[in-house]
Amino acid sequence: MKRSLAATIAAIKGGGGPQLLLLFGDELQVQEACRAILDLVVPESHRGFNLERFDGRVVGWDRIEASLSTPPFFSGQKVLWIENAPYFVSREQQGQLGEKLFQLWREGRRDEASRLLIDLLILEGWTEAQWERLEPLSAQSLSEILDIDGDEMRREIEAMLVYCRAKKMDLSDRRVSEGQRLAELLERGLPQWDVLLLTAMQVDRRTRLFKQFEEKGAVLDLNLERDRRGKISRASLLEWVNQRLRQSGKTLQPQAREMILMRAADDLRAVQQELDKVLLFVGDRRSVGAEDVAAIFADRGEGWIFDLTQAIADRNPRAALAQLARLVAQGEHPLKLLATIASDARRLLSARQLIESELKSLWKRDMSYQQFQHLVLRQDIPPLTRNPYMDYLYLQRAERFSLGELRSYMDELFEADFRLKSSGNNPRIVLERLILQLGLGPEKAKVNLPQKKGT
Repeated sequence: MKRSLAATIAAIKGGGGPQLLLLFGDELQVQEACRAILDLVVPESHRGFNLERFDGRVVGWDRIEASLSTPPFFSGQKVLWIENAPYFVSREQQGQLGEKLFQLWREGRRDEASRLLIDLLILEGWTEAQWERLEPLSAQSLSEILDIDGDEMRREIEAMLVYCRAKKMDLSDRRVSEGQRLAELLERGLPQWDVLLLTAMQVDRRTRLFKQFEEKGAVLDLNLERDRRGKISRASLLEWVNQRLRQSGKTLQPQAREMILMRAADDLRAVQQELDKVLLFVGDRRSVGAEDVAAIFADRGEGWIFDLTQAIADRNPRAALAQLARLVAQGEHPLKLLATIASDARRLLSARQLIESELKSLWKRDMSYQQFQHLVLRQDIPPLTRNPYMDYLYLQRAERFSLGELRSYMDELFEADFRLKSSGNNPRIVLERLILQLGLGPEKAKVNLPQKKGT
């Protein structure tokens, strides 16, 4: 049956926990949930004999059934944990699995990527003979299956095939038959001493086996809600962060919370690492402030560009030029940087227009974020971003510019775009001039920036 993690934990504590569990979703959430279940079912001192862990992509089903039929050495229940269970995927998930395949490879997780490639080929109906005939340098037959587009992806799949050959990986129909054998196990049930814990990277809820498992056991979907771009939603990430803070007995100041949400990446494990560092940094203090986050929490999202745009919006050209030099040295493309600066400038212009129109009687220069929440957010005013705190910051920064300055700056952005796309111009000098135009003002920028040939 479909359950929540809390309900499953409560059932185990009450002695009526399920013998069959399937957990899937976010990797960190799944691993933490498994540890919580193990802590209740198998004491640490018994895990040498009463816990067995297998990789579902490698171990054969005969070995799993042999373990299930063997009583535990110590009293109590024995947990058989099958990680990366491949039994619940289908051809309809081919696109998702292909994306995951390249992600794993680029993260350096070679074995996982290679095994997922094998899974995809099995789903596609490939035979061992087809696999044996496939040569790394003539892998065009994989293009449609993996939606390969471009030379870089072709080189990656060729490298993957070489890796599979070196590891002597092969195809078989083993997983197809194992799915059937798992279905048979679900029908006849487990010995009373067993708990079968399955964790999966991907599942297809439409498969007969998944529905059968959902009926006979407990299925826990530990995915976090995602937005239209496929990223973890703000609400889900905020709930997750708040839960971690409650567990540590700490509270977050509003600005610190918003900074974490801006700096967080789409990888909960990375966010967890940064949160742990912040908690160690604050020590015995109960409250985590913005200064703590700024000092410790690494910017793993797209916040790296905020240092540049914030310096521009703060009219601090020295800091902005330093950030520009850092980003250019890291290989960031000038047109990408220009697009980000332009997007930020448009929001500043919109914020300034709001200050002089709809918010004229509501907005105050020294307004706190709490006042902004109570007085401004309750009004029917179009948001500048998807983040209320960012809207507040844009309104604050827009105070430093006149409406005329920002409108003039839009013309400068158009001119900079033309220069970057024309030959004979130094991209860095074009961007430096643009930054000075807004940081110093048009007249000062003309005086302070020497004119160079081609710019």
